[in-house]
Amino acid sequence: MDVNRDAIDKFAGEWATEWPALDVSHLQTVGRIWRISEHLRRRFEVWLQPHGLNWETFDVIVSLLRRGAPYRMRPTELSEACLLTSGAMTNRLDRVERAGLIVRRPAPDDRRSVQVELTPKGIALADQVIQPHFTAARQLLECLDDKQRQTLAHLLREVLTTLEPANDAAAGSNRVTKASSGAPAVAGDVPPRRSRLGPAAGEGHSASKRTTKGKRARRPA
Repeated sequence: MDVNRDAIDKFAGEWATEWPALDVSHLQTVGRIWRISEHLRRRFEVWLQPHGLNWETFDVIVSLLRRGAPYRMRPTELSEACLLTSGAMTNRLDRVERAGLIVRRPAPDDRRSVQVELTPKGIALADQVIQPHFTAARQLLECLDDKQRQTLAHLLREVLTTLEPANDAAAGSNRVTKASSGAPAVAGDVPPRRSRLGPAAGEGHSASKRTTKGKRARRPA
């Protein structure tokens, strides 16, 4: 059966030529997840533009809409929902507030903190774009049948839950999970990359030192 080749197949082939001993099997999954994510973001940006939105603004207003009336969240909750640091979230909220889509109010239970709330304009815009968003997302998966979509969703859930366990949600997005802590696991020793122009970096120098060291000093005549 013929299989359509994509950019990841091309990259894997290039690595096989440049560094044959390097294990790039992860590209079959992680590489495609990353590349699909970038393609989705670009396509969503295209259809959001006529509504005067970009992905960053859309992400904020639909997160608030999803929470339900009164469409209000703490900035830390929004940071976790949007996978942003607190500083990046503050900058994003500044832009969305200037557009008149949200307002920041003192929290009723703690006047020192604030809550972010959708304005009537923000609610109307979120209502307007959410259906087209899901329609566009569904159309992007029309290449798969229902069973394939369910299988893909299940496998992606397995990966995602290793990155953001449910019991870590309340602890904030800065907690380091088992999947991301420490240095990457090493499956085994990988021989150094051999350049087509010569030996691997440092190899020629080491060999030269060994040869020199192994020679016996010649006595003067």
